Amino acid sequence: MPYMLTNSLDSSAASGFRIKRTLATIQGQQSATDTTVAAVLDELDGLLKKAIIASDGGAAAAVVEFAQLPLTPRRAAAVGVGRWANDSLARKLKANVPGAGERTFAEFIDASDELTDLRYAFDAELETQRGVLDFNIRAVLDRSGIRDLVFIRATQVYGIRQAVSLMNFAKTHAQGAKDVVAYAAVSAAREVIDENSLQVPHIPDDNSAVVKALRDTPLMFTAAGFSVAVLEAVKGELDDAKYDDLIVKSGVVIPPDLRPRLISFLKSSPVTLTDANAQYMVPMYLAKAVGAGPAPTTSATDPFAVTFYGDDTAAAAVNQAAVKCAAQLFYVMTLGDELGVYDAVRYFTDTYLFTDGLAVKDPVLRKDLEDYVFSNRFPVIDPSTGQTDKVDVTREPLRKAYYRQVFNSGSAPTAGDAPVNEEFGRLWKILILESARYLERAQVSPHPDNFVSRQNVMQAVEDLQYNLSTSCVGLATVMTPLMNAELDFLISRIFGHPEIRSHIVPSGGSWLKVIEKLATSRGKRARVSVLNNKARLGYTLINQIAGYTAWTFEQDEPFSQFISNVDAFITTQSIIQEDGGDDEGGSESSGSDSSSGMPGMSGMPDLSNLPGMPSGLVPAGLGGSNGAGGSGLNGSGSNGSAPADDWDF
Repeated sequence: MPYMLTNSLDSSAASGFRIKRTLATIQGQQSATDTTVAAVLDELDGLLKKAIIASDGGAAAAVVEFAQLPLTPRRAAAVGVGRWANDSLARKLKANVPGAGERTFAEFIDASDELTDLRYAFDAELETQRGVLDFNIRAVLDRSGIRDLVFIRATQVYGIRQAVSLMNFAKTHAQGAKDVVAYAAVSAAREVIDENSLQVPHIPDDNSAVVKALRDTPLMFTAAGFSVAVLEAVKGELDDAKYDDLIVKSGVVIPPDLRPRLISFLKSSPVTLTDANAQYMVPMYLAKAVGAGPAPTTSATDPFAVTFYGDDTAAAAVNQAAVKCAAQLFYVMTLGDELGVYDAVRYFTDTYLFTDGLAVKDPVLRKDLEDYVFSNRFPVIDPSTGQTDKVDVTREPLRKAYYRQVFNSGSAPTAGDAPVNEEFGRLWKILILESARYLERAQVSPHPDNFVSRQNVMQAVEDLQYNLSTSCVGLATVMTPLMNAELDFLISRIFGHPEIRSHIVPSGGSWLKVIEKLATSRGKRARVSVLNNKARLGYTLINQIAGYTAWTFEQDEPFSQFISNVDAFITTQSIIQEDGGDDEGGSESSGSDSSSGMPGMSGMPDLSNLPGMPSGLVPAGLGGSNGAGGSGLNGSGSNGSAPADDWDF
């Protein structure tokens, strides 16, 4: 509830002054409303503030009549088509000319003591619940004119007289804020479609299937997501196929890279493309498409306006395939070399087979072992042809070269002197740290979806996305699928083979048990379960980073899944580190030394007492601003002693 100040002269009487915390401290960084949606809502809000109610005895009946009119969505500017349907409330308001003595909806409410008290109670209840309202509902109810309409519908049409019931009506009833949300969604979507010169069939028809689809689609009014969601919702309605047929009939050969631009020009043409004029129009617009360039976007009304080029879709695009390749490389690095699958197969074929006396009976397994051990080759399936081919096995120095290139893991020289991604360790730690901070704040927040800012996590994800998209390039994108294919071959066709599993683990178990048994026979300890979890979680996280957009992380479900995976990754890494101090034999890994390249970050605040975090859960170099609490880059403490709580993500 908002705080009430007591009058300094009379402590028993509450003043009308209300202390309201700033938006930044109560709700963090809120998403901005899409400009097109805001313009549509502002226009409707202005219409609802017009003086249209006569002051005579028929005022109440006139208010009810207006309130019961349908709020049909606004149409984009089109020749011969009005802005609204003839019976729409907005059209009636637009056409009405205020007369002498007429009142607005707000003035009608203020003329009644009962309605005035109810309106104050409704506004107070809205203020109380504002932080937990849906983004779209909040954007609608923040406008006083629209709030007047919702209030009048509740009190005059449905006879509601309690503040809590008024709030429930506004949030949930079809004639409450939801009606205005649907109006704004379809109206703004029509403007987006018109601005993009898309010919969506029947979009002006309020009863068409495409308008119904827009109403049913949960279009968030955020600046980052609205236009993207609209274009995705109408993608199936676009009639590109019709233009393809007409281009073929024109007899003009179109380069594939020019097709999208040409169709865009044809769609925006004031003359409809037909079979009869296609042979003239297609060459004309093709010439226009060839010479077209980006149009300037300066403001004609504000000479001091600027254009944020970094935010446009083309400039912000990242190499998503490169980030997905990095996710696969992380999986291979963790299972293949940190867990030691590659090393285990060498021990199995060079030593274990001779000492244990295993007689291989399956001819397929025998052939696989023969190829892998004596020919250093393994079979892969070509996805384009479906045929099986055999390729050379990967070498440990080459694998580690790409681990160093992409993740700055280990100290191996990179292939072809490629630059080392020295920023990855720092950016990865920032992501983990900001996610941990978000989790800690969310635990104490009464409503984390609205009260806790996601901005720092989103910025960390965006930085990592760009970093990986520029580092996992070149031959890394060629070698990583081969490394993964070899890993898959070793797990599924050798260690996962029933004959191998039944011999090495007679009591039963998966390939993980086989790796564990082989490690035990060498006097080593393989943390198979936790490293398998690390590989899965790391792969999932980097894949989610690859698909990141600001719009997806503004939605609760994708963001919640991401944060949950980070939380699980933190737990998994803490188990590995805490277990590592007691693991005298080491793991089965041949030592990828994934922490050696993680640079410290001096000047960071002391996070050693972050609530809810395990003991020692502070990244190396992320201690106090003077370096205390962290550890050196070589694994030693800051005083030169052996490391104690050198946390490495």
